[in-house]
Amino acid sequence: MKKLGLLAVLTVALAWLVSVPVGEAHGQTAGKDMKITVYNDGKSCPGGCDAHVVMDPSDNGTPNARLPGSPASAPQKCQPGQPCQICFDAALTQCMSVLYRGAGPHKGTFDFTPAFFEEACARPDLPARLAADCQGKRAQAKALDGRNNCIVDPAAPKCVDLMAKASMAKETDGPAYRECKKLGETAYNASQPPARQRSLDCLYEKVGTGKNSAGKTWRKLLPAACGDGQYVGRDGLDCCTGKPLTDGPLDLECRFFYVAK
Repeated sequence: MKKLGLLAVLTVALAWLVSVPVGEAHGQTAGKDMKITVYNDGKSCPGGCDAHVVMDPSDNGTPNARLPGSPASAPQKCQPGQPCQICFDAALTQCMSVLYRGAGPHKGTFDFTPAFFEEACARPDLPARLAADCQGKRAQAKALDGRNNCIVDPAAPKCVDLMAKASMAKETDGPAYRECKKLGETAYNASQPPARQRSLDCLYEKVGTGKNSAGKTWRKLLPAACGDGQYVGRDGLDCCTGKPLTDGPLDLECRFFYVAK
């Protein structure tokens, strides 16, 4: 009788272990806390910069970002253009399904488009981390209240010169962008001095001229890279849209287009 009792206990224990994903059976957490950022690099932004997320390839196919239906214990990679289950926290309790568009920024970061935040921040049922981020963006957007939004109102007295220069830069860069796309970067760059060479699908400068006070350098996004009604920001990092909710968090990059009255 004792042997049968022990066998029954072992059978129940084995069944429990099989039914619970590896790690969860021991109370282990396989996830990590993810950063939340916003990006808009114009024509190089996939899907027409629709509402989506991009991330470092090393984060795809992990408990924090996996194909819907695949468990955290055996996560499968999300596919571009398809839904992706993402979790913002290490405990994997703050999750949602979003459209995945491909590779993105630094490890441990979910990089979303302005269109994503416009949709998500209007919802009442967000994971706590994302809800808090939306609240922060609203506060940053509020800081732009009372300023001239030059992208929306380019004819405002203090916006005319600024927007004329931004429009001219975009118009002037257009032919170079189109020629680069026509010839291909290699052929185009062979006929240009380093300062005029282009990279990353002809949308960025090849020789980076961006540099901050800490010595960090980057390749600037060029004016023709931004879509209709959008303009490259002060430091060539993102396209500014004239929408405070997502321009506000980009700080001085897009505040450049919000002029004090």
